[in-house]
Amino acid sequence: MVQFLRKSYLAVIALSTLCSNVLAEDSTSSAVAISPYIVNGSNADVSDYPSFVSLFQDSSEYNFFYSVAPYCGGTLLNDQYVLTAAHCIYGNQESQLFTMAAPQLQNENDYLTAEKQRVVEIYHPANYSNDIGQLLPNDIAILKLESALSIGTAIAQPRDESYRSGNHVFTAVGHGNTQSNVDATSVLQKVNLSWVDNSVCAGEFDNGHYLESFHLCFTGDYSAVSHLLAGSCQGDSGGPIYWDDAGVQTQVGITSFGPVPCGDNTRNVTAVFTEIADYSDWINDVLNGQIDPDYVSTDEERTAYLISQGFDIRSNESTTSSSSGGGAISLFALLMLTFFGWKRERHVSAK
Repeated sequence: MVQFLRKSYLAVIALSTLCSNVLAEDSTSSAVAISPYIVNGSNADVSDYPSFVSLFQDSSEYNFFYSVAPYCGGTLLNDQYVLTAAHCIYGNQESQLFTMAAPQLQNENDYLTAEKQRVVEIYHPANYSNDIGQLLPNDIAILKLESALSIGTAIAQPRDESYRSGNHVFTAVGHGNTQSNVDATSVLQKVNLSWVDNSVCAGEFDNGHYLESFHLCFTGDYSAVSHLLAGSCQGDSGGPIYWDDAGVQTQVGITSFGPVPCGDNTRNVTAVFTEIADYSDWINDVLNGQIDPDYVSTDEERTAYLISQGFDIRSNESTTSSSSGGGAISLFALLMLTFFGWKRERHVSAK
């Protein structure tokens, strides 16, 4: 029954995504349709990637509702700050108000019992553009958590950009789809990818002239089983790609977008990332308190929003219910989540 509800939720959300897309769409470009799940991947051991974080929408302390799968990924900058993609959370009030960050989540079905903290502040560069037609320039965000996490390890950041060659090992990690519109596993996935020069990458998109130096492009090996190239897909947005720097898993990029369908074997690129080396000063300024947040989420705002949407807010004394803990989500809850646009992925017109 739980599995049936989970699949029903995902089917409903797919329709919601088409109706509530907050990103500008380029209807003339079939080459650009963002859908950052790892394609052609294998099960990952989260202990090998201790900085990984899963982002869920969760209002369960108010009304028992939560999303049954993460909508984006992220990584730890320290025990109270998470790095992700700006398009994961920009302009979406439900994500801004109700995002929970769960570190080191091996299986997304274990979310309820996992350690998690609420996002209370959101930062993104002033020159971020939430427009896939322009290839999401400066697609990076930092999320401050309400309290520090007790598990997880901060990412190692690159010292330079010497990894921009074809001779290095890169690994993308995420809970996203295993191919377009297919959610085949709840276990964290990983896949090795190869760097692609930006001059080649730009040619894979009708609007490739918008590709900038802060974009980092990759492709992957072909699978005779899936008939796809390895890459990222819906639900992987905001997650990391790591570079094996002499045995140190160093994060070089944040999953942003790529061609649709995921893993398209007719293209030379399967995933585009925001290169974090270009934002090291901005990251440090945020962590040092030198930049004001672009959005602040408070308990009062969350309560007021839910009431405005017609939800009955449970009292602090409420303890038992047929849906207590959010494990058994009713059809009404599914429809309300759809109304909110609570979804697994941020499906824009560009991967």
